[in-house]
Amino acid sequence: MGKASGIGKGMTVKSKDKTAWFVRLRWTAQTIFMLLFLWLFFQTTFHTGSTAGRGVDLFFDLDPLALLSVWVSGHAAAAAMLFSLITLAVTFIFGRWFCGWFCPFGALHNLVSSWRSSTASAKVKTGGFSRWQHSKYFVLLAVLVAALVGVNLAGWLDPFSFLFRSLTLAVFPAFDAGLEHFFAFLYRHDFGFGGVHIAALSEPIYRWLHYYLLTVGPPRYFWSMLFGVLFGVAAILNLFRARFWCKYICPLGALLGVVGKNPLLRLEVDPALCEDCGICVTECQGGANPNRQAADWKPSECMYCLNCQSGCPSDAMRLRFTIPGSTIGTAGKQPLTKTASVPAQKQTEGE
Repeated sequence: MGKASGIGKGMTVKSKDKTAWFVRLRWTAQTIFMLLFLWLFFQTTFHTGSTAGRGVDLFFDLDPLALLSVWVSGHAAAAAMLFSLITLAVTFIFGRWFCGWFCPFGALHNLVSSWRSSTASAKVKTGGFSRWQHSKYFVLLAVLVAALVGVNLAGWLDPFSFLFRSLTLAVFPAFDAGLEHFFAFLYRHDFGFGGVHIAALSEPIYRWLHYYLLTVGPPRYFWSMLFGVLFGVAAILNLFRARFWCKYICPLGALLGVVGKNPLLRLEVDPALCEDCGICVTECQGGANPNRQAADWKPSECMYCLNCQSGCPSDAMRLRFTIPGSTIGTAGKQPLTKTASVPAQKQTEGE
């Protein structure tokens, strides 16, 4: 059953029962890029089968914040980092798709946000745009000013850097230590089932893990506890506000928001079909005000998750290629854009 919402006009409206294909496609893309990030991360760890050097900088080379902060700091950047200009070009045309479809840290926040159990009315209160979302632009400014005076603040607050450091200093060492203790426990007690001993069964698994995954010598770092706490807090905050980091802190999201403030691919709401149910607001990940009452839909905050279009029970929402600023009005109510369209799919909601 679709989720019920009683917002707007005093009606109770249900979101659609099935998740639209384009939202499932986004889930797939997020999963693939997250797994790719983790695979590249494991190539940098010092284990017996390490193959570090095979494209491990891919995500950083596509990160325009990394390019900008390096250039501001030293007026020079590695040639590979110029690939991040592709990210800026795509954002200028299509908006912040990078945040909603590509960013592995965003995918993690997306996953944790989906565990929220708030009511529809509570999600409306927390799902709309908040002026506090401007805070990430001040974070971006602080990162660039710090780079100008030679302080690498981007190394702490850039989402790829923060995720990589958290995995390196806290998550992976804890995972590594946990597995080592688990196998040590098995060897120490060596449970037997008839003539079969658990140590003999687990040994091939341990050898494989030790060659391809576990480090040569357990990793221990001074900043492990700090980054473990910061990583945990960043994840938990999503239970109170969907994609909290992305909306309020992320300097890369702020940079892409500036570049994608007036994209050519824009959201349109058909006022003849819209029922003011508020479902689009409850499903919005970015606090971008996708409902028609917000004639100031905010593409700089929109992550193009397409949950609003998927969950709309009246199929009132769609994406269209348009010249920013052009509008059409019907009986005093205006959709958000004008011109050639990308048809809406007729299936549902999803985080």
